[in-house]
Amino acid sequence: MCFALNLIPQCLAAASNAVGSDHFSDAELFSRYPVIAEAAMVLFTLGLICDLYLLFRYARPAPTNDPASPVSTLKIDPKPWGLRDLWLAAGALVLVLVAGDGIVMLALKLAHLDEDASLPWLLVTDMVLRLMILCGFIGFFRRRSIDWQQALGLRRNSPLRAISSGVVFFLAVLPPLAVAFAVSSKLCQLLGIPDDPQPVADILATTDSKAVVALIAGFAVAVAPVFEEFFFRGFAYPALKQRWGTWQALLTVSIVFAAIHFHVPSLGPLVALAIGLGLAYELTGSLLAPITMHALFNATNVAMLLYVRAHP
Repeated sequence: MCFALNLIPQCLAAASNAVGSDHFSDAELFSRYPVIAEAAMVLFTLGLICDLYLLFRYARPAPTNDPASPVSTLKIDPKPWGLRDLWLAAGALVLVLVAGDGIVMLALKLAHLDEDASLPWLLVTDMVLRLMILCGFIGFFRRRSIDWQQALGLRRNSPLRAISSGVVFFLAVLPPLAVAFAVSSKLCQLLGIPDDPQPVADILATTDSKAVVALIAGFAVAVAPVFEEFFFRGFAYPALKQRWGTWQALLTVSIVFAAIHFHVPSLGPLVALAIGLGLAYELTGSLLAPITMHALFNATNVAMLLYVRAHP
């Protein structure tokens, strides 16, 4: 189960469908929920300010005592793992997730549990499997005598500074996401692709189980950002960058990240989000920055869904 939740209009559509308002347009839905509209406007305005700040900070040449050797703004150096390690890790990851989910689903079926009763068990299984995979990566680093905190840039800056940078990059990515969502929606209309919310958004909007709501919220805000940022930005991106270069690696990782969510209407916006996550990692050098971005993105969507659920 993948967790980079839908963008605000899609989440609002899922939540409104749960309260019987699925026939309203986006503009009508925003008028029915002015708090969400006002929050979106504030976030968008702050995002434009952060975009200007980041352009001013990173577009100008970095100061240096040697004009012949300018300081690069890109901070992700070669890592002690490569493409072979990436393919092996990706294969093992898929095998663990498919096998683990398959075994639990078979057990739930043998126990004759219906879909609603099985969902909490599946969510817990996904959490446990991802935490096991993270522990496996740490074991891999120790076997290679790699300081994983140093390799992921967790010691480059103080945690507070890295988290603050993640907040700035999160706000800065919102205006590009709004453009990407508008273009994606238009293309879906032209191609006749239903602009439906992701299944996880529908579940969160419609479930009556408090346990499922808590598990999805915890997974989306805590587990998924750490797991996905570790694998895609922390592990896969440096391996591809060493072979293909910065921009080809960044685009490849971003497309794969969007594709694994298996939701065509969100493909373009998720690619834009993933590029923002990759740039945050590249420009700050700390994986904590994109983890913060990812967590805030999911938390914003979860909070909006829960707000609409509470105010039908």
